[in-house]
Amino acid sequence: KPLYPDAEAMKQKARAALIRPQYNVQDFYHTTGCVQAIAKSTIFDNVTLGMICLNAIWIAVDTDANDAAVLIDASPIFQVAENFFCSYFTFELLIRFLAFRSKVNCLRDAWFMFDSVLVLMMITETWIVSIVLIATGGKAGAALGSG
Repeated sequence: KPLYPDAEAMKQKARAALIRPQYNVQDFYHTTGCVQAIAKSTIFDNVTLGMICLNAIWIAVDTDANDAAVLIDASPIFQVAENFFCSYFTFELLIRFLAFRSKVNCLRDAWFMFDSVLVLMMITETWIVSIVLIATGGKAGAALGSG
């Protein structure tokens, strides 16, 4: 009795998988224009990867050295760094979004969706919470139940 009952069908399936073109998000980008050129740029990819690494290091520094519960209570260096990273990642996501020919393809790209969630959480933490606390005149510690 053979190990695989239909070996020929398995071979055909494997061949079909090898022939299928590999997914590349850039295939869904515009073919002309400044934004698509930036989004397809190796420099843009490398700068973004560098920013991700710097942000990971900064998160470690922030965890060890920042005792503030919310950003508006932190020392200025932490506020500047958080706003810088939030601004860059928002800019990076916006560039990638604008590079898509059909914006609905954003929803089909798992990495874009994952990055969108991360950036949305970062915007909420960095800008929205700060604006709400400043606008309401609320004490940050009190808003978190420690005041």
